[in-house]
Amino acid sequence: MKLLAGLSVALAAFSAYTTAFDVNCNSNYVSYYGQNSARNQKSLGEYCKDAVEDVIVLAFMNGFPNILLNFANACETTFEGSTLLHCPSMAKDIKYCQSQGKAVILSMGGASGAYGFSGDSDAVAFADTVWNMFFKGSSDKRPFDDAVLDGIDLDIEGGSGAGYPAFINQLRSHYASDPSKQYYIAAAPQCPFPDVYLSSTLNSAWFDMVYVQFYNNYCGLNAYPNWFNFGDWDNWAKTKSINKNVKVYIGAPGSPSAASSGYVDGSTLKTIYDAVRSKYSSLGGIMTWDVSQARTSGLAGSIRAALDAGGTCKNGGGGDPTPTTTTTSTTTTSSTSSVPHSTTSMSTTPTPSEPTTSEPTSTSHTNCPVSGEPCSGSQQGCDGNKFALCSGGKWYLGSCVSGTTCVLNNGQAICDWPNGRSTDTCEISGGSSLQKRLDFSKVSLITQPKLRPKPVIAQSNVPTRVEFVAGDISGEKYSMVVKIQANKKAFSGKWSIGFTLPDGQTVDSTSRGEVSVDSNTVTIKSNPSSEEAENMAAIFKITGTFKDSYDLPDTNSAVFRSF
Repeated sequence: MKLLAGLSVALAAFSAYTTAFDVNCNSNYVSYYGQNSARNQKSLGEYCKDAVEDVIVLAFMNGFPNILLNFANACETTFEGSTLLHCPSMAKDIKYCQSQGKAVILSMGGASGAYGFSGDSDAVAFADTVWNMFFKGSSDKRPFDDAVLDGIDLDIEGGSGAGYPAFINQLRSHYASDPSKQYYIAAAPQCPFPDVYLSSTLNSAWFDMVYVQFYNNYCGLNAYPNWFNFGDWDNWAKTKSINKNVKVYIGAPGSPSAASSGYVDGSTLKTIYDAVRSKYSSLGGIMTWDVSQARTSGLAGSIRAALDAGGTCKNGGGGDPTPTTTTTSTTTTSSTSSVPHSTTSMSTTPTPSEPTTSEPTSTSHTNCPVSGEPCSGSQQGCDGNKFALCSGGKWYLGSCVSGTTCVLNNGQAICDWPNGRSTDTCEISGGSSLQKRLDFSKVSLITQPKLRPKPVIAQSNVPTRVEFVAGDISGEKYSMVVKIQANKKAFSGKWSIGFTLPDGQTVDSTSRGEVSVDSNTVTIKSNPSSEEAENMAAIFKITGTFKDSYDLPDTNSAVFRSF
């Protein structure tokens, strides 16, 4: 399929220069390669002939510690007498891409596959294997021959979290043994915070980049601004991440068909990117799934233009002009870099990511804060479902999203679900500093715990994991992504899944197979003629209606059958 004419012109312009990838920029573009999502995937080298992407993520190593690689049509040859892929053409392309200033990293995990560690010793041993097979170590079987990758990405969407911090620590010890180049550790969590699979690892191990998947979830790009939750991830980067200079990326589908929900066009994505860049200093750029989709749709060219127009290679977010900030320069050295680098930080206090129900540090007042009335310093306050910020000596009031209420947490006004707290109190804080944004109503601290995915091993005749993920929620209509993942053995193209709907919900359509509803029991049957003979995963979207409040179905009710 030919590229759009406008995109072709843009790509020609981008190809005129080559710059080395700089992890400290907020204008980087990352895209995944290897799964032929658009069914027209070109060779890796073709995508490196211009300056559109800064980082290419090879997807996937979808089996470990017993290594299984899958790059679709990009590599289909194996070592003699082995099932391990041997990819000399990709090896040549990797070195070419690196010569063009791009970083090439390998993604471990994915939506389907058999992966995970039994414990730390298992993970440490596998880190040695990865170093020997893909980096500067030595092995009798190296899938990319003498090509040396630039890093590892963890796209963990199944299994337990055991061993991943130990794996990262051991791999970074190998990184430190080679000061000739910079190596990276990345992750690709889903946007609901905290991530179901990577939460503890993200809090206890070093990461250079985090590519948050703002799609296939209720907090996706299509839910901007009300449910879009980059603020939670920025707060994590500043308060919980081991690497306080970690860069967080806006993960986007490369086209409408690249994800069940979350796609936005180039103009909308630029609007979101510009807004995030102005507020959050952790921003690293934009990520897309995947390069074949983004190039075919033309989104890749739009993203590159947006990044070049607005991004910088300095600390990203400028924050609101009103708050007083202090800019300091520090020099740090990490074991992934042989050269110290300067960073600029803003001395502001981030929004807490998980509000508590403990009494906040505040002073109660008989009178509620009134918009335009005098206030002092950097006070913040609450008036029922309105938040109040002192700016320029006067109160600024804004409304929380419907259903949430304002809560003072450690002196900061946030919008949260009531969770049994009073919704009609007035409070004013003492002297906590202002945040970098005034749009507290748009922060996903409104995220309901009941909407967080809860994957389970389904009742099934084939070992299978089932997960329900909230999609769009608008009025009394919803969409939900159903994820079915085989644990080890593939299931056939003839399958069915049944589960119980919460009271008051209906299912109107499914993007895969046929749906029937009996009372509150839903059954979805595949259309074998539209399925592969063997499948490691089935991911699709259903839509329907609900009454009052929306809940995800109980995954424990899921029953899967492969025939």
